Amino acid sequence: MKRLVYAFTVSSLFLLSGCWDKAELEEQAYVVVMGLDQHEEDENAVKVTFQIANPQVGSSARGDEADEPPSDIVTLVASDVAIAKEQVHAIVTRKISFRHLATLIVSEKLARSDQHHQLIASLIIDPEVRRAMSFIVSKEEAKDFIHANKPRLETRPHKYFQFMRERWREIGYVPDSNLNRYFQRLGGELFLAAYATAEKNNAQQPRKGYLAGELPQEGGDPVQIIGSAVFRYGKMIGTLNGRETRTALFLREQSFVRNAMETFTDPLNEKFEISARIIEAYDPDIKLNLKKNPIEIDVTIPVRLQMVSDLSLTDYSTNLKNQTRLKKSIQKQLEKRTMEMIKKTQEEYQSEPFLWYLNARRHFRTLKEYEAFNWSEKYKNAKVSVQYEVEIANFGEQTKPAKLRKPKGGHES
Repeated sequence: MKRLVYAFTVSSLFLLSGCWDKAELEEQAYVVVMGLDQHEEDENAVKVTFQIANPQVGSSARGDEADEPPSDIVTLVASDVAIAKEQVHAIVTRKISFRHLATLIVSEKLARSDQHHQLIASLIIDPEVRRAMSFIVSKEEAKDFIHANKPRLETRPHKYFQFMRERWREIGYVPDSNLNRYFQRLGGELFLAAYATAEKNNAQQPRKGYLAGELPQEGGDPVQIIGSAVFRYGKMIGTLNGRETRTALFLREQSFVRNAMETFTDPLNEKFEISARIIEAYDPDIKLNLKKNPIEIDVTIPVRLQMVSDLSLTDYSTNLKNQTRLKKSIQKQLEKRTMEMIKKTQEEYQSEPFLWYLNARRHFRTLKEYEAFNWSEKYKNAKVSVQYEVEIANFGEQTKPAKLRKPKGGHES
């Protein structure tokens, strides 16, 4: 009997093994970026743009590469993405695959429509679509954005977005948004998606906070990604600039922003600004009092700064009195910026992107009780206070700022 079982097991290995479902690399067309646009004439149709990577460009297999482009871009009109994925085989010889699809671009026009959520919700039915896919909103049509995005330092398009995501996590001007977070925040909370454009609307004067397309630029890559698109109930309702986005990320219970730079008005010479690097942003302490009416929210954020520029050449490094004034001034400026942004979310967007609703849910025994509380409605009228605990770690390597020394009674030769 044992021999019979053994023989059956061994023979089954030969029957079950095989290469019937294998797919050679040269037979696959890997979509790495996909764009979605509203159709101008048919509201039930969508324009789908596929950016298909060329696996030979940028890899070690360069023998037959010649002058091949790094990717091929194809746009079709269909009722949904699944149909477009099928119909594109009338143009592309290889089998389309979403296994390496890591970036989704949605036009602002589509993001502000009722059609948006229907397309996104149906998209994840495809088993090849990953919820970790980056979610970006483009000011112009996604098709135009993808065609315009030609980074000079990155040959492969998927590497460009991968490196950009790493920069977002460091500086905080852009939220690290993906489909999974989008689906988590469909109940009235605000969802922040990366905002991008290849269209320039350069500001004439330096601003305190830029949105994509406003950053003064000469040369370099044509695309700017800065700020965030604000979603509520699956529809885009507005934007936050880069500084507002970073502030929103600081207010979350787990702050991931590191190595960020900020500028502040010099308290001893308001004609100049002083720059500081946030070398450590500790997780904020968030306290809620849900029994009061209106509810009370108290937030304390400890930060450590490193001064990196001092255009007024004021002695802050050795003068303790100046240090105290600088520290208090930075604290007040941070609190003012934060409260202005919070007021904007309360009055204009009527909800919050800080994930404070997660803290509020802990005060209720059941989800039903929390939903009956109606957090978004309570937040609109909430009494919010924010306090920064500022610590200046150092003022740079120089003991004192170097100043010009002119000779008395004459001119320098």
